[in-house]
Amino acid sequence: MSIWLIPIALLVLSVVGSIALVAHSAATRQLSVELEREKHQLTQSFHYEAEGLLGVLSRDEGLGDLVSGNQTRAERERSLQNLLLRQDLDYAILVSRLDGVTLAEAGEADVIPQRARAALDLVDNSRMRGSEGATIGIGRDARVMQDGTGLLTFATLPVGRNFVLIATRPINTLTLRRLATMLALPNLRVVPGRSPLETSLPIAGQDGRAVMSVIWDPVREAADILRELALFGLIGTCVVATVGVLLFRRIRRSTEELLHREAQASHEARHDALSGLPNRTAFIDALKENMEHLPHLDHSLAVLLLDLDKFKDVNDTYGHAAGDCVLVEFGARVRPLLRQTDVLARLGGDEFAVLLPSARSHLDATRLAQAILDATGRAFVVDGIDIRIGVTIGIAIGPGDGTDSATLLRAADTALYRAKNDGRNRFNLYEHRMNEQERMRKLVDDELRGAIERNELTLVYQPQVHADTGRIASVEALVRWRHPVHGMIPPTTFIAAAEERGLIVPLGEWVMRRAMRDAARWPKLRVGVNVSAVQFRQKDFVTSVMRVLKECAVQSLQLELELTEGVLVEDADQAQAAMMELRALGVKLALDDFGTGYSSLIYLRRFAFDKIKIDKSFLEQMEATGESAILVHSVVHLGRALGLEVTAEGVETEEQRRFLQAVGCHLLQGYLFSKPVPAEQLDELLRSEGDISRLPPRQIGAA
Repeated sequence: MSIWLIPIALLVLSVVGSIALVAHSAATRQLSVELEREKHQLTQSFHYEAEGLLGVLSRDEGLGDLVSGNQTRAERERSLQNLLLRQDLDYAILVSRLDGVTLAEAGEADVIPQRARAALDLVDNSRMRGSEGATIGIGRDARVMQDGTGLLTFATLPVGRNFVLIATRPINTLTLRRLATMLALPNLRVVPGRSPLETSLPIAGQDGRAVMSVIWDPVREAADILRELALFGLIGTCVVATVGVLLFRRIRRSTEELLHREAQASHEARHDALSGLPNRTAFIDALKENMEHLPHLDHSLAVLLLDLDKFKDVNDTYGHAAGDCVLVEFGARVRPLLRQTDVLARLGGDEFAVLLPSARSHLDATRLAQAILDATGRAFVVDGIDIRIGVTIGIAIGPGDGTDSATLLRAADTALYRAKNDGRNRFNLYEHRMNEQERMRKLVDDELRGAIERNELTLVYQPQVHADTGRIASVEALVRWRHPVHGMIPPTTFIAAAEERGLIVPLGEWVMRRAMRDAARWPKLRVGVNVSAVQFRQKDFVTSVMRVLKECAVQSLQLELELTEGVLVEDADQAQAAMMELRALGVKLALDDFGTGYSSLIYLRRFAFDKIKIDKSFLEQMEATGESAILVHSVVHLGRALGLEVTAEGVETEEQRRFLQAVGCHLLQGYLFSKPVPAEQLDELLRSEGDISRLPPRQIGAA
């Protein structure tokens, strides 16, 4: 019996030993991979912290105060103290680049001796002998180091030609907690000396010796599971050794795949797979946590929502791989602009977010937003190709714009929406009146197209009378929208929305067609129709004008198109060609809002206008300031000298009328003569064939 026990025991021991060896080897490999990854991520994070400090120092607006004029040491130290407060520093020293003499020093009292010793050691180690004597050879530098008392980011920055600024910012518990959350390193902390632990990163001083270490608690789930499997295999092999070995190997392979998937899923749950940044879930959690503590603090909190402009074009033109490179590089450019307590996250697609948990005022947020715009403005180089994009930013400040995370995010999103509507590649602060404005804008977006299709819009006409006789010479067609529920919607609101939402072309065609149908009733009357820049730049605009004139059976001389300078700015050559075609048809052209732009005289000289319309803003200010009267007088004489018809808008008083008549203005338009009236009421005015300027305004027409 004992003879059989010996080989059986040897067989069991050999199987158990093999299983233990395999389990140990797998656990060791996994431990090594995880440890190297953690050290690499922590080293990179410290690098970003140091580069961030150097970045914010180089852009600080107060650096000029340190080298301006013949400042005293006390004045420079006050400037340094202000720098400490702005950038969360705990020590700064300004030295002469020529001889290393300390010119100013500021910092927290309990760290000044250690920080000063480290800074002066750096200065002593960088002295060089030249033809002009002792000089200091310190350039732009940033690193993470220790000074015997704590871990800190250390930055040197030349200021002007003769000064060097040395500054430190402590890597405190809050910073370590943030890095621990971002890198998933439990209990990240600093201990003195070189730690014997594997999960440690030594921090060297200027002499290269490490007297401090950053350590964290090991999380080795893979090793623990493998050990449990090894124990399970030991029990199994005691029953059937051969079957146990085969079963263990199969289970080990499956378990390694499962552990890899679980680790990947755990990381992806709070991090963006592409950029490595915190994702939406992590950002919301950080925002909620900071919002809970906000009522007990003496500062504000800012949220910036970032949306990349023209990013879809990058994917469509260069491919998604190039788009991914741009996203990663964008995150890398924004990171150095942030302070150690700020959070940058990728919410998804081309959307990012920044949390400033300790914003002293809205200026902190706007300065950061401008810095992000500047950083994004530089070309992104992918495979040798320069790719240019923009970024649009919406900013909300808590608790003023919201006392909970959901409200604050909605406010930032509203500000982002407004910034997009204002032209993109800019930032916008949330304003409380935006809610009502966006509600109205959404109403217009949802119902304007249907209003055009259902003919819910209507036209009114405001007469333009001869200055001498007061008789009607022409009218201007104005569109109105009386909503069945919300009443009269201001034209400025829905016309602007039509331009933004691509509805201005069908709206403009509707107005022109309806105006020309009405014009058929007034064969001797010229009807002015406003044309937007978007509508005028359509390739088939001239063709559409010809089609409308033919459909409505009116003479082209009855149509007068009122254009603004915006029509001419983008493509002057195309505009000039279109205007020549329109004049060849017999259509009249008027330059509207004359005098409110930048280049009206150039346009008068180059483009073939028949009329200029003086903007009503000049008449509103004419009685208050003599300058406006002089400008109106000059414009009228300029128009007459060029052979143009001159119309003044916004005439409301007899004094204005007499003045405009005296200076030679041809046509007058305003409430003094008539408000905009429906076509039927205009029929009555025309049939009277009287001088309507002599009638009281209230008898001439309603709104």
